[in-house]
Amino acid sequence: MLMEKDMERMPATPGDHNPPIQDVPSGTVEPIGRGDVTLSQSTGLCNQYGEQLGTATSLVQPRPVLSGTIWEVRGFQDAMKGSDEKPPWVIEDLLMEQSATIVSAQPHSMKSLSWLAASLEAVTKQEVWGYFAAPNVKNALFIETEDPHWMVESRIRGLAKGLGIGEDEPVPGFYYACIGPFDLLKEEKNIRNLIKEHQLNFIVLSTLQNLLAGRDWLSQQEMQPIMALIIRLSRECPVVLVTHSPWDKRAKRAAGTVTQTANFLTAIHFEKKRDPKTGETFARVTVDSKVGAEETDFSLKLVTEGADLRDPGNVRRLVYAGGGSGGGSKKDAILAAHKESPDATAAEIVEQVGAGKRYVQRVLKEAKGPTEGEE
Repeated sequence: MLMEKDMERMPATPGDHNPPIQDVPSGTVEPIGRGDVTLSQSTGLCNQYGEQLGTATSLVQPRPVLSGTIWEVRGFQDAMKGSDEKPPWVIEDLLMEQSATIVSAQPHSMKSLSWLAASLEAVTKQEVWGYFAAPNVKNALFIETEDPHWMVESRIRGLAKGLGIGEDEPVPGFYYACIGPFDLLKEEKNIRNLIKEHQLNFIVLSTLQNLLAGRDWLSQQEMQPIMALIIRLSRECPVVLVTHSPWDKRAKRAAGTVTQTANFLTAIHFEKKRDPKTGETFARVTVDSKVGAEETDFSLKLVTEGADLRDPGNVRRLVYAGGGSGGGSKKDAILAAHKESPDATAAEIVEQVGAGKRYVQRVLKEAKGPTEGEE
């Protein structure tokens, strides 16, 4: 094996763009290495040729590029210093910066409709479903590959009425596209251009099955490039990927390879419900996030106007309706608990009825009525 001093005196071989290893005096912080990793103050590490380099105590930037990929290698103390703060929520409890969320449900379970509503509401009201905070969302793009233009646009008109948005309002920042099925891998450049052009805060892709171009969603080998692309895109713009779930209702997950969900920071599952007493339609939503979420089991109520429920233009809003499969029982339970113990705190009522803290606070505020100075 050649010693490092011997290599220092050897000329670079043709095509070798990495400089030879240089001796680094003890205690310096100059970078050493052959291009795969750039380290400082090293003993105990090996370079790409298997030769001893030393123990890395810190990383020197800029990082080298290997085959177009930036390899960012850090040490223990980097983690201890906590130099990287946790990315903020784009939509609280639902979508985080630099991440992707997968949304699954059986057909006709309001998953696409809910996220179309979320896209419009986030841009115009800085919240989603009347509940989840989205204060920094200015631009969102909803891409539909299943439903036709007329249906999506009819829904948008109906949702606008529910949100109190006038027909002549410009609504900057809300974008949609109904382009039918396409090969996601071949459209990466176009999607990146859209993200940059419209400065998107998040993008919704509905649905995965129309983005595969014949690939087998049960094959890990065929799905891996798709998942890798979603991860790459999410580093530039948070992604909500809508997909289908297995027909087995006990399987509350996305259909396809079982490793698919591992690529997403947050997994959300929709299950359509109908209240037998009132006939109202709900979607029960369960959330599983790697970083945790305050709301993990709640319901969305479908608000419509008009007798013909087949008309997509009659939809008005999707509204948070408390925990569990229906909003009424939770709200009644909160009010009953408050009536029984008027001095009980919101946290105590949360523990008693099992509803989300923010929902309990909202119900209690509504029950008390406006305070002095409020309309």
